Amino acid sequence: MKCEPSQRLMALLRGERVDHPPLWEPWFGMQGMLAERYDNSEITMAQDLGHAAVRLGHVSVAPIFQAEIDPNIDTSMVYAGGTLRDMAQLKDLPEPDWDDAIEKLRAQRCAAADAGIACWLVLRWCFHYLATSMGLEAFAYACYDEPDAVREAMRWHEQRNREAIERVVRAIEPDFVLYDGDCAYKTGTMIDPGMMRGFCFDLLRDDVAAINELGIPVAYHTDGRLDDVIPMLVDAGICAVHGCEAQANDLAHLVDTFGDDIALCGNMDVVFLSSATSPQVRAATIDMLDIGSRKGRFIAGCNTSPLDYIPFDNYRRMARTIAAYRLP
Repeated sequence: MKCEPSQRLMALLRGERVDHPPLWEPWFGMQGMLAERYDNSEITMAQDLGHAAVRLGHVSVAPIFQAEIDPNIDTSMVYAGGTLRDMAQLKDLPEPDWDDAIEKLRAQRCAAADAGIACWLVLRWCFHYLATSMGLEAFAYACYDEPDAVREAMRWHEQRNREAIERVVRAIEPDFVLYDGDCAYKTGTMIDPGMMRGFCFDLLRDDVAAINELGIPVAYHTDGRLDDVIPMLVDAGICAVHGCEAQANDLAHLVDTFGDDIALCGNMDVVFLSSATSPQVRAATIDMLDIGSRKGRFIAGCNTSPLDYIPFDNYRRMARTIAAYRLP
């Protein structure tokens, strides 16, 4: 039987409502703390901090075409720039070793099941893959100048995702799948939302349907403003969206507008968490929980990766506050 936080998380991913929001961190990155305090055991950490699930890993269907970063460029002002420029580069990529991926993930899956903790696998969405591999500027130009090539590249990537679903997801049977789908800035989607639907919606919907046929729900992550993203996710059958970035979204607005249609995840600002006092952390956590949980479909956590610049005591204070919280 799964632990209580995992039971609540899975209930939310099935579309149910709960009176005690669980804690889930898709991108937990406090590796120093994990090593120092938990001997690199994510299960031990989850049990101590009340994390509702542990990540099994990322199913890589194709390597990202990384480019060297110019040290003179302010990378906070640009999206990841890569070297992908032609479909031939994709077609030359070797087929992933699915059996090797399954072997590496199976032991982790068994360990999570033995501990009674939910687990998830990560798949990368085609939009995020192409925007990262090409760089957003080149990708945006291609959407206008070479739309057929963009569609072909997206279909190629999602065909590999479908193979991963059939081979790896089916074999491992995670409790849920997370699509890594960064597609928005703080002001809106990276390209016109109508164009995004035209390029990607059918592919996303078909992938979600294939995963749902295995009895597995699908969550989704993107940073940035969510107003134009969430309707597409709901139409595609996504059950939860992570990020709810505090600097890009008003959580109350998201709850009021979308809280009946999809579970909302995250919202704690990691910069605030890195410098706040313990009483401030507790107060902000309660505020987040009060607002996010108004419709009983909220999953608590940070809105992006918590890293080691966050004091452990502050993170633990947030986790303890979430564990003790009940709806008013």
